[in-house]
Amino acid sequence: MNKRLRETLALTLTFAVTFISFFGPVPAQAQATLNRTAVVALANQDRATQGAGRLTEDPLLDKAAQAKANDMAAKGYFSHLDPAGNAPWAWFKKVGYYYWGAGENLAINFSDANSLNAAWMQSPAHRANIMQGSYSRVGLGVAHGVYRGKPATFIVEFFADPYLGKLALR
Repeated sequence: MNKRLRETLALTLTFAVTFISFFGPVPAQAQATLNRTAVVALANQDRATQGAGRLTEDPLLDKAAQAKANDMAAKGYFSHLDPAGNAPWAWFKKVGYYYWGAGENLAINFSDANSLNAAWMQSPAHRANIMQGSYSRVGLGVAHGVYRGKPATFIVEFFADPYLGKLALR
């Protein structure tokens, strides 16, 4: 097998595993409401095991995450980039959130905080966001819509190391 074919197969397999891992329970469960407080509490439990500081839910980050979740639900996409190609940080800018560093976790069709947290913690990139010691704030957004013709629950988790100087100027 040539190198290019192996790389293509490896990329396809990686995408398929990621896709399956983050599409959670069946859509019937998607109608349930995710316990946002539990999501933050579980992240804080995981962070405590590594000596990372606690995350505090930030209302402005909640607003940005909710706007992103609403957009995915309304437009039927599931991606870190919106259909126009805008990165997650565009949502921070829209609500006037200033930060030194930030991260984003996405999930679809989870209704249980434990299964959502377990899936994120099994993914190296999502786990890195949760465990990032410089992040002290978190925001969550949950929206219901349709994805690929089926009911879906879109979940957005934003992390940040806020630039408090700018926030204090408001």
